[in-house]
Amino acid sequence: MNNLHIDVRDLNLFVFLDAVLSEGSNRAAAARLGVSQSAVSHALARLRHRLGDPLVIPTSGRMVPTPLAESLAPVLRAALEQLRGALHGARRFDPATAQRTFWLSSADLAGMVVLPPLMRELTRAASGVSVRVRGPGEGMEEALERGSLDVALGVFGDMPAAFRVQALFQERFVCLAREGHPIARGRMTLGRYLEHGHISVSPLGKTGSLVDDALARLGRSREVRVAVPHFFLALFMVAETDLLLIAPERMSLLMAPAFRLKLLRPPMELANFTVSQLWHERMQHDPAHAWLRKAIADASHQPASTATARTVAPSPGEPSAGARGRR
Repeated sequence: MNNLHIDVRDLNLFVFLDAVLSEGSNRAAAARLGVSQSAVSHALARLRHRLGDPLVIPTSGRMVPTPLAESLAPVLRAALEQLRGALHGARRFDPATAQRTFWLSSADLAGMVVLPPLMRELTRAASGVSVRVRGPGEGMEEALERGSLDVALGVFGDMPAAFRVQALFQERFVCLAREGHPIARGRMTLGRYLEHGHISVSPLGKTGSLVDDALARLGRSREVRVAVPHFFLALFMVAETDLLLIAPERMSLLMAPAFRLKLLRPPMELANFTVSQLWHERMQHDPAHAWLRKAIADASHQPASTATARTVAPSPGEPSAGARGRR
């Protein structure tokens, strides 16, 4: 006992000892564990060698514990019951009774589309579940791997094999201008579009974007007067200036009435993009995490408010609410 050393690979031996102590015989312990009697005998022999104690002595058809085994019995039973309880709790998730905080990362678009219906569902069916949202940025993959971030919402390229990606919805771009802007009268052409200054949305404040790439393929360029980190900030500027903004359509439909903006079809071809949710493989089979992912997916499929959509009246060259998702 003075040189006692239990290898982690030997911990399963204590399950056999607990069964023998509880059942009183190797045969009954074997039946309880669903193994052969020789397997029980072999496990006891290994544990006896490790502990330097016989542990149980066969007497009158029953295994009698030694003082060491007697002292271990209640500790073993409590530890195994605690482990079983923890495993049982980890394999179920009841949103109605759960007290849990989930951490998400999201940019403007995904947050505007997903968070309102998600929070309505949480208020209705999971009042003890709360959400904390942070902006996208460097360190996202590490945060997902560590577990300090549960799900990231956004547009993702190729990801390492340790990450799972689920597409939520496809989006396209529109051009935003203030109500009364000259460009909203008549047909939007590339020439008219390039006559005006533009707002670029870039988290790092840099110019250059898929819009600029599309124009470059046509041998043209635009004048970016200001670059801002968020679409929400850009909306205020569009409403108060003659600057134009290329923005995701769903977000534009939601915000245009409040900012009194017009939605116009861009004069150049811009590829659609897919907004997805991203998580680490280690959380794939966690019931609480699976529930969150389903709630996010369900929220992303809810249509925008019809009252909001009706407010955005189409004009020549402008996409209507019913044209969303079509090129």
